[in-house]
Amino acid sequence: MCELLGMSFNLPVRPKISFRKFRQRDGENPDGWGLAFYPDRSAQIFKEPLKATKSDLSGFLKDYPEVRSKLIIGHVRKTAQGSISHRNTQPFSRELNRREYVFAHNGRRINPRQLGLTSLELGRFQPIGETGSEHAFCHLLKCIEERNIKQWKENDFPWLAQKLREMNKYAALNVVFSDSLHLFCYHDKDCYKGLHLLQRKAPYNTFKLSDKDWNISFPMTKDPNQYGYIIATQPLTGENWKPFAPGELIVFRNGELIYSSLTRDPVEIKVLTLLRSSEHRLSLQQIIQNLQYSRNKTIKAVQSLLNKRLIKQDGRDIVNWNNERATFYTVPERRREIDKLCQEKC
Repeated sequence: MCELLGMSFNLPVRPKISFRKFRQRDGENPDGWGLAFYPDRSAQIFKEPLKATKSDLSGFLKDYPEVRSKLIIGHVRKTAQGSISHRNTQPFSRELNRREYVFAHNGRRINPRQLGLTSLELGRFQPIGETGSEHAFCHLLKCIEERNIKQWKENDFPWLAQKLREMNKYAALNVVFSDSLHLFCYHDKDCYKGLHLLQRKAPYNTFKLSDKDWNISFPMTKDPNQYGYIIATQPLTGENWKPFAPGELIVFRNGELIYSSLTRDPVEIKVLTLLRSSEHRLSLQQIIQNLQYSRNKTIKAVQSLLNKRLIKQDGRDIVNWNNERATFYTVPERRREIDKLCQEKC
């Protein structure tokens, strides 16, 4: 049910390769397709409520040289809610604080007897169509406006991760959206469908499309100074795509991964692994002694994990978190995510 595509690069790219492969996912998603990109701070969106491979417009776009951007979002749709119509076709867009947000989602109601995402509060942002996806987008914009985010800062990312996890309680949730500068990607906490990322940087090797009998040489088609990430529901090529962890938010900017709500830092992984292997809470002093990293590096990792709400300081402590007597444990409701992350990194 629906597939997502996202791209974040340091220099403008053409989505010819990935979009060509992505279009072919419409066999199970025949009810609409959409492609959004940012020529500047404003967004250009092409979308139609019909099968992508049957669309003359999508066929034109895959080879059109003017579709070029550092940020690209795509979606193909299988309807689960709402009519097959332009208003229900993704991506959606809205303006907030002089930035044009573009949003794409796939998911489903966890319990068909409940309202799911359509029960979320909206504020001044109202859906044009009938989908839970657009409703979720409007709710998210309401929350961003209430937090008064005009320029995204590092301490806003943990808040966003928590907000998306709260929304994930209402329905399965995979989300790709942008404010014209950042690409925000969140994977469902129960691993619905999937979400994968691929880092692309020089030197570009020839690669083979996963179900096509032909090769494409990227040195012939890409600037060697170009680098970035491609995000897709399922891998688009035979390269080394990496899965998102369940419940993980990753933020990209100018082709770089700048934030993960879990962690991709080896010191943080070691801290999490140590805490999960212990039957009891551990003090900061014990963590430092067991890991044998420098004190400053370990404290920095602990602070980052606290900010990401992956660990907690014990409420019975009478000292600040950076005191060596302070004690920590992993957040119980996130241990499934943490365990999978630690296993993948081992």
